[in-house]
Amino acid sequence: MTRPFILFAYPAVLWSSMVYALSVGWLIVLSEAVAEIYRNKESYNFSALATGLVYISPFVGGILGTVVAGKVSDIIVRWMARRNGGIYEPEFRLVMSAPIAICTAMGLMGFGWSAQEKEKWIVPTVFFGILSFGCTLGSTTSITFCVDSYRQYAGEALVTLNFSKNVLHGFVFSLFFVDWLHSDGAKTVFVALGGIHLACMLFSIPMYIYGKRARMWTVRKRLMEKF
Repeated sequence: MTRPFILFAYPAVLWSSMVYALSVGWLIVLSEAVAEIYRNKESYNFSALATGLVYISPFVGGILGTVVAGKVSDIIVRWMARRNGGIYEPEFRLVMSAPIAICTAMGLMGFGWSAQEKEKWIVPTVFFGILSFGCTLGSTTSITFCVDSYRQYAGEALVTLNFSKNVLHGFVFSLFFVDWLHSDGAKTVFVALGGIHLACMLFSIPMYIYGKRARMWTVRKRLMEKF
């Protein structure tokens, strides 16, 4: 029972847990805001059916994100491995952190800004799709990096990632998000969330630089073997 929690001491798993929790969680958060924004009589006044059709945008964004996170990421990783003498390092996956940070933050900030400014419905809807694209990149990359770093602990690591997601958004954000949205408005809330995401993604830089050394440290400490 304790093994998934021991993995929080492994930097690669900790980074992956953070990115996975953010990537999945932002979509949950935005889904809570969709009905509040699109069905509001003072903004778009959508019907329940029209509000449901808004989710076509993140569906398309998610499909594109899956393609890019899989095929494009593999192409980049193979190219980097060739330049590294044919040796693959899991940290090569972290180059996807740049599009993850940019697309996700753009989607969050653009959605909140355009919704509060009452732009045409298509504008926040497109930003919803961009957010889904970035979040799909993030969730796929975090899982791949985590499993590539510690294949022997893959099962426990996935439990760790899901636990982080459930705590961050199933417990923390669900307590105050809707009230925060009502009190401060979509622009303030989603710009703040975009800033939080960018700040968290900055940890990708030291993870890329020191990730291999961190993995070697965990091998020497053999923390998982003690439980």
